[in-house]
Amino acid sequence: MNKKRSRERSRRTQIRLHPVTEQRIAKMVVRVLKKNSGGTPQVPAPLPGAAPSLPGPPVAAETETVPSEQPAAAPTVLAELDGARNPPGPVDTKQMKVLVRSLLSEDSHWHTEQSILDGLRLVTQAAAPVKHLYNLPVGLTAIPFDLLLVLGNPDANFFDELRDPVLSGSPVKAVWLADAAAPAEQLASIADAFDLVFTQNINHIPLYRYMGCRQIVYLPFAADPSVYFPKAVNIAYQSDILFIGNADPRTREMFAGMKPLLADKKVFAMGLGWQPEDGVTCVRPLADIQEYYNGATVIIYAQPEPGQVLAIGACGGFLLAENDPNLYEYMRPDEDIVIFRSAGDLQEKLGYYWDRPELMRYVSTNALYGSKYRNSCLQMVLKLLHLAARR
Repeated sequence: MNKKRSRERSRRTQIRLHPVTEQRIAKMVVRVLKKNSGGTPQVPAPLPGAAPSLPGPPVAAETETVPSEQPAAAPTVLAELDGARNPPGPVDTKQMKVLVRSLLSEDSHWHTEQSILDGLRLVTQAAAPVKHLYNLPVGLTAIPFDLLLVLGNPDANFFDELRDPVLSGSPVKAVWLADAAAPAEQLASIADAFDLVFTQNINHIPLYRYMGCRQIVYLPFAADPSVYFPKAVNIAYQSDILFIGNADPRTREMFAGMKPLLADKKVFAMGLGWQPEDGVTCVRPLADIQEYYNGATVIIYAQPEPGQVLAIGACGGFLLAENDPNLYEYMRPDEDIVIFRSAGDLQEKLGYYWDRPELMRYVSTNALYGSKYRNSCLQMVLKLLHLAARR
């Protein structure tokens, strides 16, 4: 009999929740108790001998992390000028019809354009790409499109095309800008033509607001999974440290603080102004940037570009990135990216994680998972469609 009970106990599965999940469940219980009682719930005293709770972010099971000084999540970045947002409700994207006019560069963004079209066709009733908006076929002008989506940077020649397109119904007009490196200054002349403006860089929102854009949303292009993915690379691309950023007094100060850590390591520097006497191997990749991402043990990124941050995550890279507002909407500090705020902070965190390879694997694995699911092209397209449907 005792043996039978022992076998039954051994077959029972012990479920361990992630600390973040435990914290969310606890907060939900507190909210329910507070709502039902109308007052503040009493917090029971800790059990005798129990260790007191320490302040700071939750620590993943079997791991330890450097405490983060930033909030765990940033609010969705959304700027509006024409009143409050419509209350959220269910959106059936399968009933939506989308007309897509692409102005993206064929050389650098043809993969992006195709990924967006594939995502739209997967979750909408119809997604039709066109080369221009004038002299459209009769079959298209008769379709009541719900959304006219422009991809890329609109220029002066595009104004006449957008001003009076011959379309059935009154579709929402949106532009998804390829403006990660620089703002779309031409947008000023046609800002009032768009109901929605999607930007790759949160720092451009004040300028677009000044131009008169009605609603601005920070929504970067997802990393292209056909280009950025984990793989083994040739030894020529392998490094201990890959530093991304131009050589200037600020970045040289970072290097000066890290010298004791870099003494016996293979260091690549990707950017302008670096020289071999700086103690680095200078690399200026064009088509091979994903090879360097995959070959680096640690990637340090000064003034990070949002699209490349997502690309590094898609390669499963461990990223130490300089603090930037763009990092908090789609990345989670200390979970899938580690953020530094000064040369001293960088030196401390590089040494900390270098001695803990299991934590580097934890962070890089989370980044890879996020790029495949949470920050995939399909998820970005769905967010765009939901915002457009609620206009």
